[in-house]
Amino acid sequence: MRKGEEKKQEILSVAEQLFCTRGYEETSVQDILDVIHGSKGGFYHYFVSKEDVLRQICAARAQASGALALERLQGVAEPMERLNLALRMAIPLRAEEQTFLAMLIPQLGRPETISVRTVYQEAIAEVFAPLIADEVRQAAAAGAVYPVTEGLEQVVLALLNQCWLRAALLLYERVQRRRRPDAGELLDILKPYRKSIETLLDAPYGSVELIQLQEWDQLAEWLQARMSAVAYRTPPTEQKRR
Repeated sequence: MRKGEEKKQEILSVAEQLFCTRGYEETSVQDILDVIHGSKGGFYHYFVSKEDVLRQICAARAQASGALALERLQGVAEPMERLNLALRMAIPLRAEEQTFLAMLIPQLGRPETISVRTVYQEAIAEVFAPLIADEVRQAAAAGAVYPVTEGLEQVVLALLNQCWLRAALLLYERVQRRRRPDAGELLDILKPYRKSIETLLDAPYGSVELIQLQEWDQLAEWLQARMSAVAYRTPPTEQKRR
């Protein structure tokens, strides 16, 4: 790895650690530079802004999720189980992402960071499109699904991105009110997306699983405890030391 790329990766690594431990709003560019002993000139050589750093972290997270999905698929043989695993991995509301989610979720509904959400969703779609397309083909060959046409992976991913965003915003809204979302609220969100994907794939009713309820409950409990900390209760109106 070239020296310039090493420095850029160091900034991204330190920034992600600080964003996830302190919170995005509570971390300034200077905080990052203090850790790496860098200069603002060096920082702005690689990044336009702190938000640009977060966008690139999100893109890298999507890539890592795709790699993890491929790893987990190696141990699965049944076609519908493989397809459901691919669909679930394209939704970032998972236990292994909980620290990252505690930082990201408060940013999802803010107009000033909408580009972060867009970059993350586009990266998820780019990473998972070939994977989901392949799993749909394998499931169709096995007679588990009968897709209405080819090339549905982008439509499916658009539905998945809408689904997880609604679920994430529900989590944040409930945390702000200091109460946990229950499984029924999640099922209300999931129902139209599951039904739409089953229709597109001509899959048996109830065969598509997007978020596992046990994992959702554990994630909601953890996020409520984490995001209810002082740094997450009310987004500050003015960030310190931008």
